[in-house]
Amino acid sequence: MKLFERSRSGVKLTKIGGSLLNKAQSILNLIQDIYDEAQAETDILNGSLKIASIPSMSNAFLSDVLSIYKKKHPNVRIEVNEDGSKQIMQDVITKRVDIGLISSQPGEQLDNRVEFRHLLTGTYMVCIGKNSTVPLYNPMPVEIIAQEPIVTFKENFRQHEYLKKLLNTDHFNIMLTTGQTETTKKLITEGVAIGFYPDFSIMNNAYVQSGDIIPLEIKNNDLILLFGWIRLKNHNMSKASIEFINILKMAIQNQMFSQ
Repeated sequence: MKLFERSRSGVKLTKIGGSLLNKAQSILNLIQDIYDEAQAETDILNGSLKIASIPSMSNAFLSDVLSIYKKKHPNVRIEVNEDGSKQIMQDVITKRVDIGLISSQPGEQLDNRVEFRHLLTGTYMVCIGKNSTVPLYNPMPVEIIAQEPIVTFKENFRQHEYLKKLLNTDHFNIMLTTGQTETTKKLITEGVAIGFYPDFSIMNNAYVQSGDIIPLEIKNNDLILLFGWIRLKNHNMSKASIEFINILKMAIQNQMFSQ
C-alpha cells in the first residue's frame, strides 16, 4: 500500500500512512513500557538520556541534578547540550533529545507536538559590572538601560524577543550577540556592556557573590517568564527521563526554599 505522497513541496503521509504511523508509535510505546516495568524490578537504570537546556536552567540547577543522578544511576549515559528555546523545541520534535528545558510566556501557544510542564516562574534582572560607568538605580529605569551597550544571546535563545517587550522598544544598542554565557558575563564584569539574566539564575552566581556583577531590578517590569520542561507528545517517557525530572524538581524546590 502507498504510505507516502511525493510532490514538489516535499513528502507527506497518505491517510493510511498516518493511521499506521499512530499504531506503530503505540506499539513502540507499549514495548518501552514493558522494558521499563521489567527494568524497575532490578532498580538499576541503564541506557541513555539526552537533555537540551537553556543556559539559565543549566547554570542554576544542572550541576547539582547531574551529580545526584550519576551517583544514583551510574550506568545511564547522559548527554547535555546547551542551546536556545527555539532550537531545543526542534530537537525534541525530531527526537534528537529526550527532554528540553526551555522558557515561554504566559498564554503562549507552543508547538502542538510538544507538552510543556511548568517548573518555576521568573523575570529578568539587568546585570552591570562594578567598574561600569552606568549610573546605578534599583530599580533601573528602562530609558537608561536602552541607551547602554547590551550583550545578548543569539536569536534562537529568544532573549532579543523578551527584551523588546521588557524595554518597550525595538531599538536598543546591541554590542554583541553570542551563545557563550561566560563570554557575556566577562564583558559585563569589565564594564564593556550590560546584560540580562533571570532572577533565579543570577543571584547565586560567582560573579555576583564576589561583587563583580551587580544585578538590579528593572522599573515597571511586567515581563513574566515561565521555565519548564518539554517532551514529545504521545511519546513514552523512559524511566531514566522520569527520574531526571523528579531530581530536577527536588533541586528547584531546595533552591527556592533556601532563598
